[in-house]
Amino acid sequence: MLKVKDLRALPFEIPLKGSLKWGRSDELRALKHVLIRVELSDGSVGIAEATPRPSIYGETQASIAAIVEMHLAPLLKGAALGSFQCVADISARMDLIKNNNTAKGATDMALHQALCRATGTTLVKHLGATRERIRLSYIVSTGETDAVLADVEGAYRSGLRVFKVKIGKDIAGETETIRGLVERFPAAQFYVDANQTLDEDGAAGILNALYDLGLIHCEEALPVERLRARQALRRECRMPIIADDSAFTPKDLGRELAFDTFDILNIKTARTGFSASRAMLGTCVKAGKEVMVGSQASSLLGCLHAAAFAAQRAVTCASECSFFLKTDADLSLAPTIKDGWLSLTDAEAALEGLIEASI
Repeated sequence: MLKVKDLRALPFEIPLKGSLKWGRSDELRALKHVLIRVELSDGSVGIAEATPRPSIYGETQASIAAIVEMHLAPLLKGAALGSFQCVADISARMDLIKNNNTAKGATDMALHQALCRATGTTLVKHLGATRERIRLSYIVSTGETDAVLADVEGAYRSGLRVFKVKIGKDIAGETETIRGLVERFPAAQFYVDANQTLDEDGAAGILNALYDLGLIHCEEALPVERLRARQALRRECRMPIIADDSAFTPKDLGRELAFDTFDILNIKTARTGFSASRAMLGTCVKAGKEVMVGSQASSLLGCLHAAAFAAQRAVTCASECSFFLKTDADLSLAPTIKDGWLSLTDAEAALEGLIEASI
């Protein structure tokens, strides 16, 4: 029986071509992430990317390294695994440690990856991914109109056709920028992420106006703690609502479904790994909700792991697995995006190549 032999956290840093700004004051200038490395008793290795976001999860590079070394490694070493469910059971044990979302999420993904390499199974097959192509979306930073237009222009040339635009600092100005984007890129689709910055009194009007411009959905318009207001907003606005920060975990998802606050769930494998992400996907299917997959501003490794999960049939919306294009890194192994789509075969080959190069 395979067992977990070793678990390590290795900090790394990748610069971005330009900073990503969101919300009212958040900004990301470089990916200061952590590589989680799992080794099994037969020598098989799995890796995954932990994405600390102090303003979202409270995690840092240092805290992830510490929680892995002091708590997760002692908890997991010697654990037996031989199937997807075995890894899910191990991940359930990790939940004895509260929070630390991306440290646990990346450890879960690394365990699944190691199991696949030990058993000669591809991750795609292991996850049950059957879509031949994955539709991708691209995250656009807030900023001056010219900078936003240039960002979209570059991504469009790279093959992207669906774009998530960050809003919340200057709604009037951002609306005009969006109007310009819609006019300039008629073949593209746009949606917005308000990062909980809108006021409940005016949110419905803002979203309805954006919907009339042709935008397809909005992510987290109101503060998460305003549960009743978010419930009312979904009833009042015509634009479909995406749940993200309000549904970090399966438990959160249960609450959001009970209050019927959203239309689409953004599953981020970076924070729920593959085990909890699969459970959340199944819950959404039963509830009749749509699903997209996000990568939490990951490098190529995290984006490819998210893309592998996004290739499941139940994932119905464009998924945010293209952030690697914003990194100032060697992307020679990166798959090509064509007319908004990523080939699953190309993504799988790129992931295998990246893992081989990393271990």
